Parts: sequence; structure tokens; C-alpha cells
Amino acid sequence: MKQGIFRTAIAWAKREDGAITIEFVIIFPLILAFLFLIVFVSFLIATASDVQQLTHELARQTVGQLSRATPPADVCQALANDAVLMDALVRQSVLLDPADLTVLPCPDAPDANGFITVQVTYNFAGSFVQSLGQTFGVDLGIITRVSTIKL
Repeated sequence: MKQGIFRTAIAWAKREDGAITIEFVIIFPLILAFLFLIVFVSFLIATASDVQQLTHELARQTVGQLSRATPPADVCQALANDAVLMDALVRQSVLLDPADLTVLPCPDAPDANGFITVQVTYNFAGSFVQSLGQTFGVDLGIITRVSTIKL
């Protein structure tokens, strides 16, 4: 009887018909984690790129504000008050939520050399990117981008 159980155990251990299932169970979570990592990094890069693009476009819009005969000191205020422009620029991005954006047109006002700086800060709180980041142990806070243009 002992030899029968021993032979059955050896025969069961030599079987290979479940090997693919075992390999799948071991490898699939790693592949899935790698896929989520790729998606997370892609969304992070795309969001940072959209914030950078918005910052550059707002800096370029200061020239448009100047062409409306606005004195240079008022360019920043006119840009900050242009809600239609901000709405149009933010709508170009699928990833940006207007509620999470903080725009500081000219935090230093036009300087003596005629440079205007625009600063845009994006808060990831509650976003898909932040929830994916927390899955990987990365706590994303904010992205700040700055663009400067000479008037």
C-alpha cells in the first residue's frame, strides 16, 4: 500500500499538463503590474506636457493682450481676467481639470527688461494619475511649470 501511494505521488509530480497554468499564475500579476506602470507613466508625462503647453500658450497670449493697446503693467491683469481664453485653452486638453489648475500670470509683473513670466500649477489630488501612483507607492502632489516671454 505504501508503494502504491508513493508511486501515485511520483506520477502526479511528473505530470506536466498543469505547468502552463502554474506559469500563468506566477507571471500574469507581473505583466499586469508592468502594464499599469506603463499606463501610469504615460498619463503622468501627458499631464505634465499639457500643463507645459498651457503655460507656454498663456505666455504667448500676453503678446495678444499687448496688441489691444493695454499698457504693459495691465497685461498680466487682463490675462488673469480673461476667463474665455482660459476656458478655451483648458478644453484643448483631455487630462486637465480646470478646478485643479492655478494660474499665476506675472507673479513678478513685467520686470525692468520687459520679461513676463506665467506660472501654472496643477494639483493631482483625486485624479486618475494620483490613484494609479498610489498603487505603486508614489504620492503625486503638484506639477508647476513656468514660461517666460519678452514683450
